[in-house]
Amino acid sequence: MPALLSWLAQLVFLLVVTCFALYLALELRVLLISNRVERRKLTEFALPSAESGDTFRPLVSVLLPVCNESAVVERLIDAACRLRYPANALEILVLDDSSDDTSVLAQARVERHAALGVNIQFIRRENRKAYKAGNLLHGIQRSSGEFFAIFDADFVPPEDFLLKTIPCFRDPRLGFLQTGIGYENRDASFLTRFQAMEMGHQQYVTVGLSEDGDMASLSGSSCVWRKACVEALGGWNAATVTEDVDLGYRAQFGNWKYAFLRDVVSMSVLPETISAFRVQRERWGRGLIHSGFKHVREMFRQRMPLMKRLHAISMMFSSVLLASIHALVLLSLPLNHLIDSGAAGIPWVALTFFGLVAVWALDNAFGARKGARFDEMPGIARTLWDAYLYVALFVPMAWYYFAGGIRALFGVYGDFHRTPKGGNERRSAMPGINTVLLAGELLTFAYSLLAMLLAFRKGNYYLIPMNFTVCVGFGMVLYWTWQERRGNMQTVDAGRRRILITGATGAIGAALAERYAQPGAALYLHGRNEARLAEVAERCATKGAQVETRRMDARDFPALQGWLESLGPLDLVIINAGMNTHVGPSGEPEPWDVVEALLDVNLKAAMLSVQAVLPAMRARGAGQIALVSSLAGYFGLPVTPAYCASKAGIKAYGEALRGWLAPEGIRVNVIMPGYVKSPLCDGMPGPKPFLWPPERAARAIRRGLARDEARISFPFPLNWGTWWLAALPAAVSTRIVRWLGYGV
Repeated sequence: MPALLSWLAQLVFLLVVTCFALYLALELRVLLISNRVERRKLTEFALPSAESGDTFRPLVSVLLPVCNESAVVERLIDAACRLRYPANALEILVLDDSSDDTSVLAQARVERHAALGVNIQFIRRENRKAYKAGNLLHGIQRSSGEFFAIFDADFVPPEDFLLKTIPCFRDPRLGFLQTGIGYENRDASFLTRFQAMEMGHQQYVTVGLSEDGDMASLSGSSCVWRKACVEALGGWNAATVTEDVDLGYRAQFGNWKYAFLRDVVSMSVLPETISAFRVQRERWGRGLIHSGFKHVREMFRQRMPLMKRLHAISMMFSSVLLASIHALVLLSLPLNHLIDSGAAGIPWVALTFFGLVAVWALDNAFGARKGARFDEMPGIARTLWDAYLYVALFVPMAWYYFAGGIRALFGVYGDFHRTPKGGNERRSAMPGINTVLLAGELLTFAYSLLAMLLAFRKGNYYLIPMNFTVCVGFGMVLYWTWQERRGNMQTVDAGRRRILITGATGAIGAALAERYAQPGAALYLHGRNEARLAEVAERCATKGAQVETRRMDARDFPALQGWLESLGPLDLVIINAGMNTHVGPSGEPEPWDVVEALLDVNLKAAMLSVQAVLPAMRARGAGQIALVSSLAGYFGLPVTPAYCASKAGIKAYGEALRGWLAPEGIRVNVIMPGYVKSPLCDGMPGPKPFLWPPERAARAIRRGLARDEARISFPFPLNWGTWWLAALPAAVSTRIVRWLGYGV
């Protein structure tokens, strides 16, 4: 068995290196072609000037698919309305899938331009079925153009876009056309410069592919499609998250021509946070890998010269190759052992791989700077250092593509999350896959560090450069993650001006009120104990906060609802009001009137509070709701059955709300404390391990809310233990809790 594993590891290593060598040779060939056609127009498709007097002006439908893009939707509509083209041959369709105030902004902008005589319509679907693909299909059913010009929400096309692109379609076999893309915020950070260079390199490669007539993978924005081509192919397919690439493959297999006009440039915006970048690239990797395998059979059915087929394979499976780099990282520890076992070929293969990577890095540095139009030329030392960091950042990207490929393998094709872009969306909630990818980054960094230390110890220096580069790449993204989270915490707290806390007279509620009290903050505090409420309000006011209090019983549902609705939009709502009860010392049942009151306060009042504050948050498309549950929500303790039931209900309710409201920009968090020093806690029977003071609990809660953690549970030992109580068979868990002293 060890011999077989050794053979397999060496085979995988050699296979990846061989494929990389072939990919590099093909890319160098294409870059030579790109360099040859640089500074001149494509030979097959002349690029007419806007003033050439061309009379080919067919009817064009400009499609603007948007979904929750309030920061950029108005400028997109304005840019589309500035397009120079005969008014009687142009229609603009704003295809809205939003669930926030984007719809209001877009409709108002559309009405404004329509009043000025622009042929523009606002079209909204009843549901978001099939995401962007479904939105486009719905839009073309309402369109009347012979051609579709498509721009995503963050794009700004040049005014002469249609005048320069539409004349190319005199060729009846030209099915679609892609233009160049520039990036407004490319210099915001090294991360945005990396993205601009990486995608600029792809554009520069596409120049050569299009010149040579090879297959290409093109974007779904800043492009033009012939209606007859789209209809012949059956439109966009929602079975993949890269519906634009999928349609492009089908068009090229259907013998439709494409054109790439690099000199026509629409401006776009890049993700500025590492969270947005990793989620975007996982989605791209998943979609590209899925599309590659989905169409591989059709590709081999096509009649192609050998060189064109090699380019097609290279283009369709470049994402698989990138993902396989992560497999090499995972092999670094076993390969260290194999070198000790006499696998003499590994060092030579490793050295060959490093040489290929060096050539590829320089090739990318050249092509990327050309494609991204970076005109300044740094010194040699800076160029080499930037090229190294550029290569290092591809290693985390390999992990994102690897994770996306695994998800595609298990049939996760349609899990779509829009990408927040630019500084305006730094606080956007990230989907769960972001946490999974972050965990993979931490594990890979530790794994590669261990492999590097082992290689030093054993004197196996051949693999150290790879593991060192892995640590550099993952170290960068982990550092950016730390920066982002620290910035998010400061930004979120600075942006919280209107905060509601129910149950503010309790230990946790009072500690939270004081922690959020600061100049400029408006606190709305609820409680039943008038003297205690006044005391908490006074302490908060001395810290500079504006404080409004409301003493009422949470069971007075009409009064509670009326007060909460009168507050208007709130930035943060912490629903903390609660009470407790327990069985008697001799096993007497909990009094029913007390159980009813407990359920009214702990569950029904909490749900009513959400119902009351939610409409204002949804209208604004922002806000955060925190529901205080308990670690007792994981497993019911025999001494407090009603309390545990109410907290389990709050936990399930909050988790359901988070999934429902996340697309609308509303964050929901479930707070699950263990034992926190308070009169309510003191009155509970049984031991109270890992007892926290309320101030410490408030710090943990505020930190978790700033990070938008789905569950904020503490302390760790008790959290871990109660989780296992829920996971173990009930008979075992019940014996454990009785053994721990929770019995009568």
